[in-house]
Formats: sequence, structure tokens, C-alpha cells
Amino acid sequence: MTQYQYKKFTTSLMLRDMRFGGSALKLGDELPQFDLPVIDGDRFTSRGNNGRPFLLITGSITCPMTASAMPALKRLHAEFSADVDFVTLYVREAHPGENFGQPSTLEEKSAHAAAMKREYEVPWTVAVDTMDGELHKTLDAKPNDAYLVDADGKIVFRSLWSSDESALRAALVSIVNGDKPRRSQSIAFIGPVLKSMAYVIKTMRLAGPQASRDLLRSAPPMYLMAWVVSLFR
Repeated sequence: MTQYQYKKFTTSLMLRDMRFGGSALKLGDELPQFDLPVIDGDRFTSRGNNGRPFLLITGSITCPMTASAMPALKRLHAEFSADVDFVTLYVREAHPGENFGQPSTLEEKSAHAAAMKREYEVPWTVAVDTMDGELHKTLDAKPNDAYLVDADGKIVFRSLWSSDESALRAALVSIVNGDKPRRSQSIAFIGPVLKSMAYVIKTMRLAGPQASRDLLRSAPPMYLMAWVVSLFR
């Protein structure tokens, strides 16, 4: 188990996820070379977009942010999939637990990715990163960010959280119209996190009891807020 594949979620990980790091890929950068498996048996490569732009989203089945982003991403996919490909990059487990711990083999990681695609009925491609998260780490190893990549493989927009629907829609409209997005990034935090509160408890139960204990220990206010929200759903 590498440091990348942590066994327990901690406060330091949560604080790191609040902003992009200085070494993260940004506007104008090219994606590195990669060749990754897709859970249906195909491949997803750095030059495999067939001349089309694509939206690259990181995620995992134990990530409440991934769960909360799905409704917005499905709306965007329905609106823009004729012109833009959508791809989820399955990364490390955000909140590992007894049911979905950090995988020890690529086959196990692929099984987790397939479970996520079934659980959330994901209608687009789900690719699986390497065990050490080579592409994920290049992207800054965030749990649920999004990168809009043009037909030349260059990043034209990035969002700290893929649930920022209005910012992603504006960027997608621009690239479909042949323009550059007016904004280079979205670093909104409070709105996406509040949106995720309705998904936290369900996702922790899906992951396993350890995930709940670790979140309570590392972020008590967030955990308690999520419980309150779950009671009123």
C-alpha cells in the first residue's frame, strides 16, 4: 500500500482538497501521455478523443462529492454529449471502508469502478487509473475535480468540484461554439460542499463503518451537519 493509497481519511487530506496545488495542471497545459483501461474493455488514451474535446472528471464510489455531482453531470451530458465526450477517471477511494477499501490490484480497482458506474447509472465512459494514480497525481490528486480538454489535448478550463454546474455549463457552451471559456477555472468550495451534505451518510454507509468513523474523527462539524440533513430528507 503506497502513501497515495491511504487507508484512512484524515483532516490533512480534507484541507488539501480545498484548493488546487501549485503544481496542478492549469489553463493551456497539455495532458500527459496515458493509456488506461475502460471498464467495458476498451482503452482511454491521451490522443484517443478522435478530434473531439472531452470533460475529464475524477471520482470514486466512496466519495460523497462524486455522488452529489452526478445529477448535474447527467444534465450536462444530455445537453453536450453530441459535441463533447465525458470521461470519469476512477481514482483512489476517497473514504475507504470495509466494503470498498483501497484496492490492492488493478482488477479490484476496476471492480470498484464498475460498481460506481452501476450505482450511479453513469452513461459515459469510466476509465481506471493506475494503482499509484499516475494521471490522478498529475491532475493534483483531488477527489472530484473536472478538466475540460480541447481537441488538441490542452486544458481550457478546470473546476475544483465537478458539481459546479453553472461554471461547467458556461465553459462547455464556449468550447462547443469554438471559443475559449471566459473563466479559466472554478474554485467554488462552500456551494459544492453544502450540496454534498445530502449524500454523505449514504456514501459512508456504502463504503463501510470505518469510513463513517474516520470522517467523524477528521471533520466532526461536517459529519454532524450531514446527519442533520439526512434526517430531513
